[in-house]
Amino acid sequence: MKFTALPIPLPATLTESSILKTVTEDSSAPCRRCLTDAKISETVLLTPYNPFHGSSPYTSAGPIFVHYPDCTPYICDGRVPEQQNRRTISIRAFDADHMMVDGVVVPGAELQEKLEDVFGDERVDYVHLHYAGAGCFALRVDR
Repeated sequence: MKFTALPIPLPATLTESSILKTVTEDSSAPCRRCLTDAKISETVLLTPYNPFHGSSPYTSAGPIFVHYPDCTPYICDGRVPEQQNRRTISIRAFDADHMMVDGVVVPGAELQEKLEDVFGDERVDYVHLHYAGAGCFALRVDR
C-alpha cells in the first residue's frame, strides 16, 4: 500500500482562514506533511484542506495541521505510519469516480488489517483516512 500525506499540494499562499498556533499539548497537532506530531512550543499552521483529486459530493475542505514554516515531507515505506497507529481512524473508501463505497471506524492498531480487507473490494480505488474524533483528514492510501 502507498500512504500519501498530502495528495493535493497545499496552496503557496495562506488563506484568510489559516492561522498559526503554538503547540501547548502533546499529540494535539498531528502534522499532515511529515506525519509526526508537533512538539510543545513548535509552531503549526492550521489551515483548510481538500484532499480530493476530482469532483465528488464528498469533496470538502477540513482543518489540518502542518509544521510552520516547513518540515521534511513523509516518504512512504509501505507500512502504516506510526501517527495513525496511535489514533482512532475513520476509513473512507472511494471508487474511481470519487464515490464512497465503504466506511468504517477502527482503532489505529487494527488499521493495516482493515485496510487489507477494504482493498479486497474491487470497487475500491483509494482510501482517505480521517481522525475519527475531530474528523480531520489524515492521509490517502492507494493499492
